[in-house]
Amino acid sequence: MNEQDYIAFDALVVKVQQHEETITQLMEIVAATNRKMTELARKYDNENHYTLS
Repeated sequence: MNEQDYIAFDALVVKVQQHEETITQLMEIVAATNRKMTELARKYDNENHYTLS
């Protein structure tokens, strides 16, 4: 490999690391959203259970 190949390889490594960080952040957002949706669904179910009883 020549110097340009090493530079290109290093740039790709950095890009992959950035993508991994972005994916991790997105997964954290999805997990937080899922937790909130579950919480709201339980709250909704409990309120309707008492209302309909």
